[in-house]
Amino acid sequence: MAISNILKDIRVERNLIQEDLAEATGSCSRTIGRIERGERNPSLEMAIRLAHYLNMSVEEIFKLDDDTSCQEKTEE
Repeated sequence: MAISNILKDIRVERNLIQEDLAEATGSCSRTIGRIERGERNPSLEMAIRLAHYLNMSVEEIFKLDDDTSCQEKTEE
């Protein structure tokens, strides 16, 4: 399953830059960019740090994308 997120939308809405999120989470802006583009999934620790900094729950920022093809295969 893939993880989708609205991190970039939240960041832009709050007039933050990737460096702000990177500094708050102890990572680099390149990592934040990859997470925003869906090229990388955040670690649990990173997801919690981002949620805490943004005063949101992890579930509000990150969502699991359902993979119905796997479910269909197991039902057959």
